[in-house]
This record gives sequence, C-alpha cells and structure tokens, in this order.
Amino acid sequence: MELDDAILRRRTVHTFNSKKVPDRLIEKAILAANQAPCHKRTFPWRFINVSDLKRQQIFEIYLASIALISNEALDERKMHDKIFNPSHLIIPLQSISSNPIRRKEDYAACACAIQNLSLSLVAEKVYCKWSTGSITSNQQIYDAFGINKQNEEVIGFLYIGYGVVPSAVNRPSLPEIFRTI
Repeated sequence: MELDDAILRRRTVHTFNSKKVPDRLIEKAILAANQAPCHKRTFPWRFINVSDLKRQQIFEIYLASIALISNEALDERKMHDKIFNPSHLIIPLQSISSNPIRRKEDYAACACAIQNLSLSLVAEKVYCKWSTGSITSNQQIYDAFGINKQNEEVIGFLYIGYGVVPSAVNRPSLPEIFRTI
C-alpha cells in the first residue's frame, strides 16, 4: 500500500475480532515506530507486548477500578472483549525527563512513533486503537509491569488487530486548517 493510501485509510478501530496478527507484522510496526523523529536523539519510546496472563491482570485491575468509581452495573463481557479480543495489546511508555521542555518534545516524539506504528499496521490491513484513561495511570498497572514512574510513564494502551473499520471521518477542509501569510 502506498503511504498516502495508508494515511487516508488509517482509522481507530473500536471493535476487534479474535483473529491473530502475525508477530512479524508487530515487529515490523515496532521497527517503523523506532524510525520516528525525536529532538536531541532521545528515543524516548518503549513498548511492552502484553501476554494473556498480564491481560488477565489488566482486566482485573480494570474491573476493580471501575467498580470504585461507578455505581452502575458493569458489562464484564464487553470489558473482557475489549482487553482480550485484539490480537495484541501493547503498552507504549515514554522515558521521563526532568526538563519540562524535553518532556513535551519527547511526548511529541512518542506520538510520532505511535503514528508510524499505526501506519505500518494499516498498510497490512491491521488496525490500532490508542486508548488513554484512568486505567493507564493506575499505580497497579505500573506495579504489575515493573514500571518505575520516576523513569517511565505509561502513555496509553495500543489495541491491535483485525476488526470493524469505521467509515471515513469528515475532516476540516484545507482552507480551515492551512493559510499562507
């Protein structure tokens, strides 16, 4: 697939089926992520490929944390499918800098890395959802994966696999987002 086609076809998939993505495509996507631009050559991105055993831990942490903040009945099946249906669950991390400017630049670099990863996958007709939220900042997640908050920050979960691709999004027109002065 041509790069422009991959960019235009990239979508966030919310519903995945259980078909497995070959590991070689995941590794190819991680290599693409590693080619992202970064200021001062900090290469601040790190990725954890989550095993089924660790997914079970995430699921239990998820259920417990939602039960604490909501009085509504939990749809355990829906949450289970969210965690287990995607072929792969990857946790992207950002190396932490004490310099606030560098930290912002490093987050931008990590976002570029995740975009490269997504484009590499979509070129293979594999899709990705970058999800953030309270679960990604939960201390139990850091503990379960041995992540030291002083050195690294979880910047989301990447759900990767095959699934229902949503239709194109109506985006702003070029004159709405671009001008020459």
